Amino acid sequence: NSDGTKQRPIMVHRALFGSIERFFAVLLEHYAGAFPPWLAPVQVMGIPISDEHVVYLDGVAGQMRARGLRVEVDSSDDRMQKKIRNAQKQKLPFMVIAGDDDVAANAVSFRYRDGTQKNGIPISDAIDEIERAVIDRIQV
Repeated sequence: NSDGTKQRPIMVHRALFGSIERFFAVLLEHYAGAFPPWLAPVQVMGIPISDEHVVYLDGVAGQMRARGLRVEVDSSDDRMQKKIRNAQKQKLPFMVIAGDDDVAANAVSFRYRDGTQKNGIPISDAIDEIERAVIDRIQV
């Protein structure tokens, strides 16, 4: 101190979120960013083939949100391939893609994180499959 005497130092430390932060760090490391659908912040990305399909996918996204799914629609000006690549880089569990044939059939093309794809899946079936993966905590 100021008069030259030794005193025991006191350190005040507070880590309200320390254990939570460590837990999330372990999760990130374990899953390498590819969270299972039930844990992923965004579970589904809607990807329109062209701008005309954005409204259709917004409707599909609304149905998914009504079932408790976390979904976004990529309405950016990027080409479809770039949108798919962006979703893959984000390691999103599911992508639903819509074009003219899908709109006419009230369906979507359904793409998994690993790149496999099913085309012409009725909207209700696609939503059921995603919801089942979330509820049953299936890793895709």
